[in-house]
Amino acid sequence: MNQEKLDILKDLVVDEEHNLEDLKRLVKKSKPFLKIENKTGKIIISPDFQFTISERIIVYLIGIYFSKELGLNQDVQITSRFISENVDIAQTSISGPLGDYVRKKIVSSDEDSYAIKYYEIENQLDFLIKKKEVIKNTPKNRTTAPRKKTKPKKNARKKLLQKIEKNIDEETLKNELRKYNLSREDLSSVFNIANGHVILMRGWKGDSNIESQVKSTLLFLTANKLIYGLEEVNSSELRKCLLDIGVPMNSHSTTLKYYSIYVIHKTGPIGSTNTSYRITSLGFQKGIILFKDIIENTSNFDLKFKRKIKSDKAEEISVDEKKLNQNISDFVKQNDLNKEVLKTLFDFQKDGIRMCIPLRGKKRKIIQIKSLMLLGVLLKSVYNVNSFSGKNLLKYSKVSYDRLDLLDSNKHYKKYFSINKPKSAMQLTYAGEKKSIEMLKEYLEREECQL
Repeated sequence: MNQEKLDILKDLVVDEEHNLEDLKRLVKKSKPFLKIENKTGKIIISPDFQFTISERIIVYLIGIYFSKELGLNQDVQITSRFISENVDIAQTSISGPLGDYVRKKIVSSDEDSYAIKYYEIENQLDFLIKKKEVIKNTPKNRTTAPRKKTKPKKNARKKLLQKIEKNIDEETLKNELRKYNLSREDLSSVFNIANGHVILMRGWKGDSNIESQVKSTLLFLTANKLIYGLEEVNSSELRKCLLDIGVPMNSHSTTLKYYSIYVIHKTGPIGSTNTSYRITSLGFQKGIILFKDIIENTSNFDLKFKRKIKSDKAEEISVDEKKLNQNISDFVKQNDLNKEVLKTLFDFQKDGIRMCIPLRGKKRKIIQIKSLMLLGVLLKSVYNVNSFSGKNLLKYSKVSYDRLDLLDSNKHYKKYFSINKPKSAMQLTYAGEKKSIEMLKEYLEREECQL
């Protein structure tokens, strides 16, 4: 090799003294952020800084690098669980940031053991130092403009100011009862009135929870109309009354949906607590008949109570850790998938699975269906679970589970799912399984997939 080439290549050659200088510089930069406990090799992250989850992970991995250079933690696998236990952050919270570091090639992953790449240590430390300087130079006593007091909207204010005076006009009440051949004594034998509240004393019990719920609701609303002339009652007031007398309230609002010709549930915007129940003219008629049956011991109240359709239950998700790891290995081998990326994008736990990075898109339905397909095929193949709760799966993966009842109108849903009960139990069809595998491969490559 001629001298000219040697002179050019010399820039790539470093000696041990140069490497030691690099190490000395890195250690100096690291000292404000971490310490290493002697003998045990435990990494102590400085409490002087408010690190984000991502920053705590990277500081910890830098500490692990130095501890291994000291000859400590040599035989320890730095798994996501190990990191979670040592930085006091839930494993489900670190899997996303850790996956980002792997994809950005800042951190390497070998057999589920993570390590920061040497040439990235200084970059990460420089970022933390820069952030430290910014915080240091930020004035502590920064004055902020006082918050403007916002006035409630006119309609909202009106609702707040409106208070229904529940005063009983005995003469008016007697005249009203006389229309239905009822007396004040009859009323008192079924209802008690205390501080403007109607209390049911008898007559609401039935052979099933549904019968009890419908009867008690009709009686309560009928009494409010007779006594106070109110056709509409706040939901919380009705609920409190029924709870006080022991009416089982499970699925109460769902039950009343089947009897909407008698009782109408008036709801506000999503999340609003300003809801109410309104009795219809037909419902009031039924309430009077029920009232008379209680007093006269007759059976003219002929309302038929629909039996609640028993919903299919999702299978329990439970598998031991050894079996889970074996199933994952078999699945990736069978489908030629990248195990490392799969475990980065999905969090596999003994009692469930979640997507670490939710899918993005404009249409809620499509995001829900794609998420359910990816999670559903992994449940079937890795956990041996065929029937699953779509609502729980989406909720655990932080994907919106609003209006799942609208899914059955989607052509993809009809084709790829055989049970149209996303809130209780659903499962993939054969076509759904095949398509889900295709989508999973696409998702592992670029974190997106198409239906």
